[in-house]
Amino acid sequence: MSAKPNVNRWAIAVVAAVGMAGGYLYWRSTWVGSSNPLESAKVIPQDALMAAYVVTDEHQWSKLDEFGTPGAQAAIARTVANLEADFLAQTNLDYKKDLQPWIGNVTLAIVPSSGTEVATTHLNSDLLLIVGIKNPFRAWWFARNLKSQSELTLNEFNYKGVTVSQIVPPHGIPAYQAKVNNKLVISQQRRAVEKAIDATTSDSSFLMKSGAKELVGQSTKLDNALIHFYLPDYSQTVAPMGNRMSDRPSLPQVEGVNSVLLSAGLDQQGMRVRFLTEVDPQSIPQYPPVSNQLLNRFPAETIALVNGHGMGRSWSTLVAQSQAQPELQAILIAIRQMFASVNLDVDREVFGWMDGEFGFGLISSNQGLLGQLGFGGAVVFETSDRPAAEAMLQKLDAIGRNVVPFPLAIAQRNVSGINVQEWKIPLQGALLGHGWLDDNSVFIAFGGPIVDAIATPATSLQDNPTFQEMVGSLPNPNHGYLYLDMEQITSLINTLPFMMGVQISPEALDLLNSVRGIGGTGTWTSATQFESEMLFTLRKTKEIATQ
Repeated sequence: MSAKPNVNRWAIAVVAAVGMAGGYLYWRSTWVGSSNPLESAKVIPQDALMAAYVVTDEHQWSKLDEFGTPGAQAAIARTVANLEADFLAQTNLDYKKDLQPWIGNVTLAIVPSSGTEVATTHLNSDLLLIVGIKNPFRAWWFARNLKSQSELTLNEFNYKGVTVSQIVPPHGIPAYQAKVNNKLVISQQRRAVEKAIDATTSDSSFLMKSGAKELVGQSTKLDNALIHFYLPDYSQTVAPMGNRMSDRPSLPQVEGVNSVLLSAGLDQQGMRVRFLTEVDPQSIPQYPPVSNQLLNRFPAETIALVNGHGMGRSWSTLVAQSQAQPELQAILIAIRQMFASVNLDVDREVFGWMDGEFGFGLISSNQGLLGQLGFGGAVVFETSDRPAAEAMLQKLDAIGRNVVPFPLAIAQRNVSGINVQEWKIPLQGALLGHGWLDDNSVFIAFGGPIVDAIATPATSLQDNPTFQEMVGSLPNPNHGYLYLDMEQITSLINTLPFMMGVQISPEALDLLNSVRGIGGTGTWTSATQFESEMLFTLRKTKEIATQ
């Protein structure tokens, strides 16, 4: 390492070493980890609001190189290069030579700020970085060189038997660091480092926080996980976050959610993400799993689908939760007003009878009115209150006759024994149709070809090989699926912007073209625990190269 006068390179390097773990490692890593989530949690202060653990095993991250188009890989490489340049611009350090040999797995924690210190984020909280040391000798050598830099002021003091170093650059904010349990803890706030030392010298670590020990213990359930995100006190953390960051995207406020664990990793199919949510059963009661038999009503040409159970019950839950959330209440009022404008009571006439399984699907088609658009849609509901559903459909037809601002011919058509009420635009074809598939299953389809496909699917979605690949490894029984055939959807996206006068960047298209599909589902593992999993199947680079 060559000297570079008047630059606070070593102070920045210490922060950069861990900052890169949060951004650089998100895309691609070349470090090998040495610690585990449980060991790192013992260094996190008990009052930490949230924490993230990043595995830095080069072999595990290298699996990402197997996926994606050349354009997507080039975009990721540029992102990595830019991040590295940003973090190391003022250090004159060689990342692989100076940092990689000794840095192991990394933990980032958000801890409340001390009342006497200046907050470093919009949340009145400080960032604490915990770096695993996989090679003590190389770490010692790095620290030795740090102390020899004349442009820096290095002050050391003792806190509960641990040496804490204050690194003061010629310009900028000082940083504090200490070696604790073979880990380097770093923060721009002295008190944050002292809290980490307190966590190891008394029973005040993150593991003592309500719900945190259980979350950390669950971290091992996803094979090949690379990132874990812990939010042990969801409601108490998300509410102030939303208030202080109202101008930015934030986590949704959901009453009854106690804690959340997110884990993500790579496997042979692509990226797998797992959510584990602990809830209050009084606020979010457990529901039985769905049969998924409704999926047989959707044809193999379905390119996107969401299905589940109890749409009406979900609406009632939202209504109950809105009493304590003015923002949600405003949204529900707007929805009610929208339906009221066409003489529909959304609570009673729309959601009131939706007590069975349901499915929403987009289905590819280039026939009739769907010729230019390339797809249509359909919804299927099971209900125990057929009269209420039929009353709503009658009102729907009245809307077609009296409100739709162009002429419609509304008449019945028989499709393989199923009576369908269709809205037709003269000389163009059917716009919408609805009917009963059996005594308790009603459908509404948009586009004449979609009416036929729902009424008499030649092959069902469950026989579609792409659907089987997306959901085959997901938990079953479950509470419904999310399914996106991204290859088909991306093909439509390539066409729609041209029709709408919108242009999508080549980089975004490269990323879209790298994803084959997305599958997701969720299931109750106990009365208080809901587990959901998402699979992003990625296209193999070698397969793309041969096409």
